Amino acid sequence: MLALTPTAAEMVESIVANKDLPETAGLRITSSETHIGSNGDAPQRDLRLTVVEEPDLTDEQIDGTPLYVESGETAEMLDDKVLDADVSGEEVRFSLIQQPSSD
Repeated sequence: MLALTPTAAEMVESIVANKDLPETAGLRITSSETHIGSNGDAPQRDLRLTVVEEPDLTDEQIDGTPLYVESGETAEMLDDKVLDADVSGEEVRFSLIQQPSSD
């Protein structure tokens, strides 16, 4: 399952802490398939991060935070990843890194 660094968890919480949003609000990660490149590369998936008022019924909630992941291919793709966040002033940049192996 997708994991979060402490910084990423803090940023997710702060983004949805808007007083105009309901308590069920969160950030939702979805994905969509991109077109196959002209050089024959296999299709890839683009990730999207959206503020939502509530998760879809099949979404996975991550580590008790208001972060929701679309079930299916998106959840499978993120299963062995860690969401991190870099903060610079008012800007937040999220990135994915590989989880350490448990060998």
